[in-house]
Amino acid sequence: MKKLLKAILIAVISIIGGFLTYHTIKGYNEKKEAERRVQTLPQAEFVSLTGKKVNLYDFDPEKPMVIVYFHPECDHCHYEAQEIGQNAAAFSHCQVVMVTSDDSLKRIENFCAEYHLWELSNIEVLLDHNNQFKKVFGKVVIPSVYIYGFDRKLKKHFQGETKPEAIITEMNS
Repeated sequence: MKKLLKAILIAVISIIGGFLTYHTIKGYNEKKEAERRVQTLPQAEFVSLTGKKVNLYDFDPEKPMVIVYFHPECDHCHYEAQEIGQNAAAFSHCQVVMVTSDDSLKRIENFCAEYHLWELSNIEVLLDHNNQFKKVFGKVVIPSVYIYGFDRKLKKHFQGETKPEAIITEMNS
């Protein structure tokens, strides 16, 4: 009886270990694939606040692009939006695309109004209704910032709250 219990225990531990190993390797491979995929500006389609479909490639290829993944209820996102608004001149030569998965249009409009994002012609706020962002960019932290150069190659990816100086320095490098 003891041998049977020992064998069952070993089998259960082996199965659990195999399961955990499989999911760890799978997660690692998915992360690496997402990192590879975003090295060049990916084809990703979102929805404007007016309901129009917008692809990241619809924006001016002559301008570098800063993509900010945010949520209007995130305190760190409020800081970044405020800093982008206050440093608007430093961002004037690039296209800023802010993407959110929030489904409350009112909350998003209030967020944009609070930080005067409507007043900046180079900022576009897009909705991610189908979690397209996570499918393309992989697992992301809110906020996340992706900076793409003129060649549409990824220059830098920031996770979490990022000071505008770091973004501006990377854009101008």
